[in-house]
Amino acid sequence: MNNNIRTLVLNSTFRPLSVINPKRCISLLMRDKVMPLVDSSIKLHSEKDSFLIPKVVILKYYVKAPYSRRIALNKDNIFIRDNYICQYCSSSAESIDHIVPKSRGGEHEWKNIVACCKTCNLNKADKLLHETQLTLLKNPMLPSDNFWIKAILNSSPDPAWKKYLMTA
Repeated sequence: MNNNIRTLVLNSTFRPLSVINPKRCISLLMRDKVMPLVDSSIKLHSEKDSFLIPKVVILKYYVKAPYSRRIALNKDNIFIRDNYICQYCSSSAESIDHIVPKSRGGEHEWKNIVACCKTCNLNKADKLLHETQLTLLKNPMLPSDNFWIKAILNSSPDPAWKKYLMTA
């Protein structure tokens, strides 16, 4: 089974819920929990049947998400949050920087880390912002619950997904 095949799952309100693999998608279809909205041309064959793997499905009932997703604090997600732009000079980001350096008591948390270019990172080193000529373009924050949608949009999603992701 191709690992690149994925299906976007929408709540009954058309709000994106998740992205699933073909096995999970077929399971939901067989149990009549989802309805295909956009089919693909990819077929999954079994001994007695074959199934089109949908690109987008919608749940037949509303699901209340019981918790907000915990967003991993890592370099990739910091780049996505900051649009791959250095938060000091607006050039292309290549690294991350702790605004208050860890060596000076700074925490490893969303509000203390920004994407930055190598030049600004070297210039700032282990200094506090007021000890440099640098200023932040915007204050860093914890991303919103639908941050995963922005991550999908930045990873070249299936074109059939875009109209459903843009409304989230």
